Amino acid sequence: MKLFNRLAWKLALFTGLLILLTVLALSVPVYWLTRNTLEDQLADHLENNITNLATTIDTELLRFYIRYPESQILRDSLETSLANMLRNYSASSIYILDLENTILLSAGNKLNATHSTLIHQLEIEKARTNGIWFAPLYQDESGKSFKSVYKSFETDNFPGMIIGLDADARFLKYTGMLRQRILLIGSSVLIIGVIAVMILSQTLTQPLRNLTEFARNIGHGRAEPPILQKRRDEIGFLGKTMEEMRQEIAQRENENKELIASVAHEIRNPLAGMQVNAELLLEATQNQKELHTYSRAVTNEIDNLSNIVENFLAYARPIDATLESQSLRTIINETIDTLKRDFPNHQFTISGDEQALIHPNKIRHSFFNMLKNACESSQEQNPVNVRMTRNNDTIFIAFQNRGEPIPPQIQSQIFEAFFSTKGSGVGLGLSIAKSIVGQHGGKIHLTHSDSDGTEFVIELPAG
Repeated sequence: MKLFNRLAWKLALFTGLLILLTVLALSVPVYWLTRNTLEDQLADHLENNITNLATTIDTELLRFYIRYPESQILRDSLETSLANMLRNYSASSIYILDLENTILLSAGNKLNATHSTLIHQLEIEKARTNGIWFAPLYQDESGKSFKSVYKSFETDNFPGMIIGLDADARFLKYTGMLRQRILLIGSSVLIIGVIAVMILSQTLTQPLRNLTEFARNIGHGRAEPPILQKRRDEIGFLGKTMEEMRQEIAQRENENKELIASVAHEIRNPLAGMQVNAELLLEATQNQKELHTYSRAVTNEIDNLSNIVENFLAYARPIDATLESQSLRTIINETIDTLKRDFPNHQFTISGDEQALIHPNKIRHSFFNMLKNACESSQEQNPVNVRMTRNNDTIFIAFQNRGEPIPPQIQSQIFEAFFSTKGSGVGLGLSIAKSIVGQHGGKIHLTHSDSDGTEFVIELPAG
């Protein structure tokens, strides 16, 4: 049922049901009103005809025939009279029934008269009681529709006689055609309406999808303004509001980065002095074991503070405008050499080599953070794999390790600044890597993290 979760399909379904109900509400009453009106008119016409017919029959001649049914002359005379009446009243068949509902005389379609008599026994009896009675519409074997009417009349000494008249109800053919055309028109309107709504809904759903993607990109730290300036409706207003929100977020982020850079610079200068003095103190206490241990601890903490300050500056400083086409394999090898100081026993495999348009020092810092994160997440016996590929104008650098997988519930947060799952650090490693890659016009994302390992992919413009 995911299909009907989409707004376009909901609109199409709603419109289809609305059109269907409208067509049914208009067409069904029209059809039945037309059919009933025509049937009532036919009944009135038949009632007049059979009333006139009852007064036209030569009852004296009929009495003689009933007494002498073997007389062919009387039979021929009466049936000829009925045949003349048949033409005058535009009937299909006319017949006379006795008290036992046996056909004494008939003219016209005799097979139809026999069939009508057999299926309308109840209506014939009601005609004897009420004078005139109409039978419901019925069809013969060929599919033609007929309407029958029965009237009682009596001759001397022969009570319970019935005159039957069958008329062609061909109007049903036209009401059937009307019903087919109503269904055809209704189906056409339904299909055209649904298609039109699907097309028109794109003018609503496509901008909403664009805004959804725009909002998702804002969350990822990269977003271009949605192209909705020409719209003057609620969607245009929403797009304008979201763009203002993006600008405010970007402005606030820049202000925060400026503040971080300013604070980092203020800390960096006295920290450099502390680092020099700590190294001098470390050198001066070489012959004093206990003091030398304390001095080394102070030096290490100052180095950690220095690294944190450098991370803050890398996060806050904008990239230089000048980019160079460089070999990524060379930069990765240089980064691994630096990383070996802290992870001397880790192994690395590199495949491929591509040229990318980069700022070498910045991108080296990004690669350093990615490789350091991989080393911290995996055991020494599991090598960290780096794979480079190219697709058109985009370079893909995959960093893979076989450490513990990242829990699914926090995977969407790992690129956020100051988010960390480790006991040490300030949680800027992946955030800085993302910021640097984004400044190069690239992207970084987690492709998977499961029992087969964890893989991050950086995308950069080819050089």
